[in-house]
Amino acid sequence: MAKAETTGEGVARGSAEPSAVSMAVLGVEGALVCAALFVAVLGAQAGPGDEPFAALAVVPLMLVLILFAGGVLTAAYVVPAVRLAHWTARQLTGRTAWWWIPPACTLWVLPALAVPAWHLAGLGVYAVALPPALAVHVTVVRARAGRPVQPCAAILSWGALAVGCVVIGGGAVVAAG
Repeated sequence: MAKAETTGEGVARGSAEPSAVSMAVLGVEGALVCAALFVAVLGAQAGPGDEPFAALAVVPLMLVLILFAGGVLTAAYVVPAVRLAHWTARQLTGRTAWWWIPPACTLWVLPALAVPAWHLAGLGVYAVALPPALAVHVTVVRARAGRPVQPCAAILSWGALAVGCVVIGGGAVVAAG
């Protein structure tokens, strides 16, 4: 969908495919969850004689599982929802806009609303899938307009900074408490 763009200096800058953008955003979300859980476990284990870094052994496995779930979520939820939103918007208004993304994402969680015990899970899936869907929408719209899109490296760099802030800030709060 997206293709290589050129910047003002004439240097080719690769853009990001929509599925790659979705995976980058979901990867950052997963890393933030892992960082928050690590800080929570670190705070729960903070006692005399406890080994606080035993939680580090679980984080890589958890991140791999989250990335696998992110791939499934991208293929089964995010990209189809964005395509549906763009198709619907073109049929009704002739152009695509970001406000078509939330209703299209809602369609995938409607079956969860039929079962009362699944309401929270459906809301969780919706909350996790909406940011990547909006990022994919921005990527596709900018690529179609011929404007440079944000590569996945920038998303992952800012995400790594956010994860570092969560770990350092949370670690400081746990150590102070």
